[in-house]
This record gives sequence, structure tokens and C-alpha cells, in this order.
Amino acid sequence: MKKIFILLSAAAMSVASASAKNITLTNADRSTSDVRVATAAKDPARLSGAFIDETAIYDPEGTDETYIMNVTENTFMGEERCNGYKMTVRRSADGSTIYFRDLTPGYNIDETTGLYGWVKGYVNGNDITIKAGQVLYDNEAFGQKLYLEVVTMDEYGQFEAFKPEVHFTINGDNIVQSDNSLYISPYRDGETVNDAGFFNFMNNFEIMPIGDIPANTPPASSDVMSWVMINDSGSSKIKVVRDGNDMYIAGLSEFAPEDYVHGTINGDRLTFNSFNILTSNRDRYLRLSGAVEGEPDEFGYPTINLTPTFEFDANPDGSFTLNPADGWIVTTDYFIESMFSGYKSVKIFPYDGDKPATPATPEVALWSPADKLVQLYIPCEDIDGKFINPDLLTYRIYLDGALQTFTPEKHTMLDAPMTDIPYAFTDYLDFYSNGNVKTIYLVYDVEPQTIEVESTYTVDGDARTSMIGSTSSADDSLVEKTIESVSYHDILGRQIMAPKVGTMVIKTVRYTDGSSSVNKIIAR
Repeated sequence: MKKIFILLSAAAMSVASASAKNITLTNADRSTSDVRVATAAKDPARLSGAFIDETAIYDPEGTDETYIMNVTENTFMGEERCNGYKMTVRRSADGSTIYFRDLTPGYNIDETTGLYGWVKGYVNGNDITIKAGQVLYDNEAFGQKLYLEVVTMDEYGQFEAFKPEVHFTINGDNIVQSDNSLYISPYRDGETVNDAGFFNFMNNFEIMPIGDIPANTPPASSDVMSWVMINDSGSSKIKVVRDGNDMYIAGLSEFAPEDYVHGTINGDRLTFNSFNILTSNRDRYLRLSGAVEGEPDEFGYPTINLTPTFEFDANPDGSFTLNPADGWIVTTDYFIESMFSGYKSVKIFPYDGDKPATPATPEVALWSPADKLVQLYIPCEDIDGKFINPDLLTYRIYLDGALQTFTPEKHTMLDAPMTDIPYAFTDYLDFYSNGNVKTIYLVYDVEPQTIEVESTYTVDGDARTSMIGSTSSADDSLVEKTIESVSYHDILGRQIMAPKVGTMVIKTVRYTDGSSSVNKIIAR
């Protein structure tokens, strides 16, 4: 079995996936977004020295070649090696020009058209020269344009200067960055310094061919059945195809929900091989694996040991339960070095369709006034404990009894005012969804004495609303309490079993009286 540590970068991955969509960053936003502003600029009207081109390259010459990219990213959460990004390469017929589609993952796609911007490089022997200022993304409707810039950083990790180009070296089949003192960064220009900024500095690029990827494709003639997966963090719908003793399931990974994995039924046991390559994530190649909890590391945090297979027990009612019950199904990076997410205590069973029902009462699980962070628990079940379709579930929040309306003026990734929040909604900035756990940053100045939440389940126009779950923000810190448990989560609500030193996590302390406290801390 291979031991890995949980990687606190899924939030960054999600941010990158949507960061080029209608971004309008204010000074207040910059503390919680994947951006670092070039404060060293002197010109009050515009950042000086930036190399600016005019048009994006959307469909260059050449045939698609499939590569995989590893890169070091330096964001507001610190420096981190990120592996397994998808990369597509094209070359001119004479070999003098090379094009990269995903050199800046997530920052080169126009969400409204689906068009990807390409970066052009000039080939001279084994050297590739990439000019700064190329347009990564251009959406005239939203007035958004991002550029690829090459910059240097000072000893404190802050922007220092714009550079005209960066060089890569062709090393056999691989392509690597020649000078890692330079950083590539998506950049937005502006009429003022406050309107401009950088997104996610990157260096130490390594680009490798990946070859053919086997696909677990169910037989075309088989029916796709709607099933449900429940686990320790919530519920979701999955797709199942049964072909004799072969079973294909899509939805076992939240980051690649469209990928089928193939299992075999033998008696009362359903077995899947681990390390399946997942390709439906837009930005990365991932893998799906079984895992069990390992021994604590030197800091006392438990680790995860990957297993060569993961198995389900077949139950008499037609459902399947993961064995062992405390085992995991995890999503790792392509190179099986880091874990992005995992499901524990998994059970899957057929879903008998959408029927009107009253949803179970949601909870206000956490409230941190200092961080303006509220965390909610929205169950995907009705008052009788039966699963309900999360696609038909919404929730709303009340502050001091008043229905809260979230507006684009305060939550800049929203397109329109919103009161009823879809169950799975995230904007990758102020709203995050992880299973039944929802994390919301209230970016305006509020000090509510009460926060309430209710959910509504609507089937064919029949809308039924839950009872209200609430919490009080009254200060009870002077009351002596006994700690029952301490847990750590990332900003998506995923429990972290091995926080990386220096990364931001949410620490939750639960007390024996049923109360809890939450704080954002830096893991030590």
C-alpha cells in the first residue's frame, strides 16, 4: 500500500477552474481570492512595463497532442507543487512554432463560448521562446481580458518587474522551463492600479506526453440507471450500468463525476481496481482509489494508505456497502502523490425517482464573526430520513429574522441577486459547496445576533419547505466547557486529516454541551 498525505489545494483547483469568468475584484476581495496585486507599481494610472498584445489565439494550426503538466504555483496560500494538469500542444508544419493550450490552467477559457486561448512559442533547436503579453482570454461582453505576463519576484515573494519573454527547453519528449527565477502569471490590466492584478504566479514547468488513456466505457446497449451514493459528508446521485457481473459506476469522484469505473461482482462482493485514470475534470487528470486510514504521522495526524482494490458488500435489498465500513474511496492526483477528496462510509442503492417531500431541518453548524464565515449543513434527505434529489433542493438564510439577498455588488462572482441558493452552488470565492456542507463568506459588515437557514424541495411545482435551523452569536466564551472533539477542514468543508504546515485551515472545536467554535488558523 502507498501512503499519501491529503493535499489542501482543492479550493485552489476550483478557483482556477472558474477564475476567468466575469471577475471584478475590489480591495476587500483580495484577501480571499487567488490574486496578488503589484503594489510596487508607481504609475497611479496604469501598471507600467506590462507587455500587452491585442487578440487571443483560439484555433491555431496543427494537430492536438496530449500532454500532462506539473508546475509550482505561488498563490495567496503559499507555494505548492501542483501535478497532473491537462495540456494540449499543437505545432506548425515546419516545426518552427508551438502552441500551448493550458499553460495557465483555468485562466484561458471563455466560459460563455467555451473557447480556449492558446499561447504561442517560437522554436529554435531545443529552445522555445514564449513572448509576454499574449492574450489568454477575452470576453468583450463582460469587459474581461487576461494576459500572459512574465515577471520576477523579490525576496518576499512580491511582484518586482515585468519581463519580455520566458524560455522553455525541449528535453527529449519533455518540455521544461529553462530559468525558474521567472514566473508566468495571468494578468489583468486596468485604468488604475486598483483595477489591475495578477492571478496565480507559476514556475518550474514540466510538460510530458501522456499517451493513450484507457477508458472504462459501459456497453452502448445497456441502460443507465439512476442510483444514490451516501457517505459521511452527504449524498449524491450516481449513474450505474449493469452488464451481467460487470458494473460500471460514474459519480464516485466529485472532481470527475462523468468518469465510469468498472467493477466485477463475484458472489456477494463487488470489486473495483484502484488507480483508475479519470479524465472528465476540465483541468486535471486524476485517479480513483480505495484507501484505509493509517497510523498518525510525527505530528499526530492520521494518514491515508492507498489499497490496490476497493470492495462493496452486496446487501439483500439490492444496495452495496463499502467494506470495510470505515474505508475510503479517494480522488488523488495523476501521480498518486496527493489526495484531493475522499468519501468514507459509502453505501450505494437504486433511486426510485423524484417525489414531493418535506426536507429535513438544516443546521447552522458554524459561525465565525471575526471571519464573517458561516457554515451550514443542508441534508439531502426528507423528514423520514429518505434521500431526496439535491438538484431540486435550495436553501435560504435569514439574518436577525430578515431574508438575506446576496447581490453582485457585494459578491462579485454573482450575475444577479439571489435569495434561494441551489444546493450545489459555488462561485469559488464567497460560496463553497462540499456535499451537505456549505461555506459562505458574508463579505459585508454584519453582526447578526441570530442566523437561520431553511431549505425547500420542489418537485413538479410542488415546493415544500423545511423547519428552520438557527444559531445565536451571543458570546458564551466565559462559560467553562469541556472539549469533546477538535477537527480541521478546508474552506470547502472537507475534513483535513493531515493539514500541511503553513496552510490555512478551519479549526472546529465541539464541546460536550453541544456547542461549537470555529476559527481560521495557519497549520503549524
